[in-house]
Amino acid sequence: MNDSELVEVFAALAAEPRLKLLRLVHGKVLRCGDPSRCDISERCCNVSELAETLGLTLATTSHHLKELRRAGLIRTERRGRFIFCSIQPEMMYRLAELFGQIAEDCGSKVQAAQR
Repeated sequence: MNDSELVEVFAALAAEPRLKLLRLVHGKVLRCGDPSRCDISERCCNVSELAETLGLTLATTSHHLKELRRAGLIRTERRGRFIFCSIQPEMMYRLAELFGQIAEDCGSKVQAAQR
C-alpha cells in the first residue's frame, strides 16, 4: 500500500461519524431484512437505517459514506431506491497486513531490548 492510499484511508477515518459508520457496517448492527436484496455481502446495511441509527441526515450520511468508499473502505450497491453498503474486505486485509508487519517489527525490537 503506497503512502497516498494510506493518507486517503486515514483522512477518511479521521472524522468520527465515518469511524462510527464503518463500525456499524462491520458490526452487522443493521442487516437488510431480505438477504436476496443484497448481493454485495452477507453483511450489508441500508443507508437510510444507518442515518437513522446515528441521528444524521441522509445527505450527511451519504457524504460520509462517499468518503469511506473513495478511500476503498466500503462498497455500495443500489437496489431500486435503496443503497446498501458493506465492508471492502480487500482493503481491510491490506491494512491488517501493514499493521501486522509494523507490530511484528516492534515486537522484535522490544524483545531484543529486554535481553
